[in-house]
Amino acid sequence: MCGIYALFQKGYVDFKERVKDVGVLLNHRGPDSLGHTLINIPNTFEHILLVHTRLQINGNSSSQPIKNAGGTIYLIINGEIFNWHKLEEELDYTCTQSDCEIIIPLYEKYRETPNVIFEKLSGQFSFVLVDLEERKVLVGRDHIGVTPMYVCKSEKSVVFTSEVKTVTSYNHDNVDDISVFFPRTYYTSSFDDIYEFNNINAIPYLSLKNYNSLNCEYTEKDDIEEIHSDINSLLTKSVESQLKDMLNNANGDFGVLLSGGLDSSLIASLVVKLSKDFGYDKKIKTFSIGVNKDSPDLKAARIVADFLGTEHYEYYFSIKEGLENIKDVIWYVESYDCTTVRASTAMYLLTKKINENHSRIKVLFSGELSDELLCYLYGANAPNDDAFQDETVQLVSNVHYFDCLRANKTCMANSLEVRVPFTDLEYVKYILSLHPKYKRFGNGVIEKKVLRDSFKGYLPDEILYRVKDQLSDGVSGFDEEFNWIDNLKKYTDGMYTESEFQKLKKDFTYVIPKTNEELYYRIIFSELFSKKSDMAEYTIKRWVPKWSNTLDPSGRKQSFFIESTKNK
Repeated sequence: MCGIYALFQKGYVDFKERVKDVGVLLNHRGPDSLGHTLINIPNTFEHILLVHTRLQINGNSSSQPIKNAGGTIYLIINGEIFNWHKLEEELDYTCTQSDCEIIIPLYEKYRETPNVIFEKLSGQFSFVLVDLEERKVLVGRDHIGVTPMYVCKSEKSVVFTSEVKTVTSYNHDNVDDISVFFPRTYYTSSFDDIYEFNNINAIPYLSLKNYNSLNCEYTEKDDIEEIHSDINSLLTKSVESQLKDMLNNANGDFGVLLSGGLDSSLIASLVVKLSKDFGYDKKIKTFSIGVNKDSPDLKAARIVADFLGTEHYEYYFSIKEGLENIKDVIWYVESYDCTTVRASTAMYLLTKKINENHSRIKVLFSGELSDELLCYLYGANAPNDDAFQDETVQLVSNVHYFDCLRANKTCMANSLEVRVPFTDLEYVKYILSLHPKYKRFGNGVIEKKVLRDSFKGYLPDEILYRVKDQLSDGVSGFDEEFNWIDNLKKYTDGMYTESEFQKLKKDFTYVIPKTNEELYYRIIFSELFSKKSDMAEYTIKRWVPKWSNTLDPSGRKQSFFIESTKNK
């Protein structure tokens, strides 16, 4: 993955200085090269600046923007296209610079029907394409939002960028609006019209075009064995598509983030199995983290690693180390959401240690989105099938604010690309289309049973049927001294008196803090992003478990977890 920044500007800007500053701010997303192009639009005072920081995975060492043969189309992209070989055959085109290069001939063939472009792409991506001949721009984001994308507007400029810090760091930019560029959408416009909208926050409703929808109606299927076979086949196919380019890749190695939970363990199992099938003779590297060797995640991960025969590494972080890194975590993930910060700290520290100790690793496989597709632990309290289904669709639709944001940004903070096979569109739509009766749980039925039963034999039963622990919970011990979340709450509870809390929270009008912990994160966020922190209304949401009698988002506080583990 990479970092992108596209500036459409009326009037003068010190473009040389801007390239330098953006390059520094996005370097963690792409340390292998910094590329840029300044386009002066003829007969106007308008300019287009394209900046790209590259983490090289496929292709040669050239930097972006990528151009077509005629030099009239420019592309900057953050992401990977997993079906690029298939598209090469279809378009009679050979990519040399990057797998993402395939978007240019795809655009040249289907520029009049951009919806087709996105229907044909399988991958995780955010990109900006500039067509000088047609005087048009095409901007798009993948169907789940694995890679981040924001759109920002000031009086004389429009910016599309991987991270909002590239905008908020410029005090002289009179930024009016900052918004998430939504997944499953694209934006196309002429150069002349791109400045014309009055409120960027209206764009999702007025100008962005949907190329896909996740509002799947569930269908009746009675053959459970067929369902298990379909789930196994679709997830296997997804891992295969994301893995094959990494085998014997000269540009870097890969590994798997292994928490020891069901989802990461299944991905690890499939990566190991498929690597062997492809004749890959090296051991797969797996990585885990916890507060000490007795953390539930580490104990489970050891079982998985031993069963699969991986080259396993486990790392530890102290409560003190976690607390000391909170500010850096918020800077990189660009969120103050409580659950996001808690879990991001562990993932940030893990990928930091991987980066420091395994310099050839560039890609990590991970298990995000499986929870959303099957409704987390609080889904046990869903009142009926339709409510369960609606909540899963809502969770998947919003995962770009939470787990996918966390995974991408904590990995990229340490120049590592994350790949998430559970986000494959065919797999996602299949799971969403299943009748809730196959997905609901409680009353003695474990969560994700339909997924677990689809992969019998792939993992030891104690892992295959392990009750979910959220990342921020699983890295902790259950005792007070080593419990990451309890120590976070204890640390922040002493920061503000009740009167101070009531006074300080009045500074915020959106996602108003409810606890000292939330207030602490919000204040850090505001300090890091200055007065532009009002962007929070359009870039950040609070993760709240539904049908729950606790305000704390920890999975261990949910009734299903308590009931499932009280006798263990």
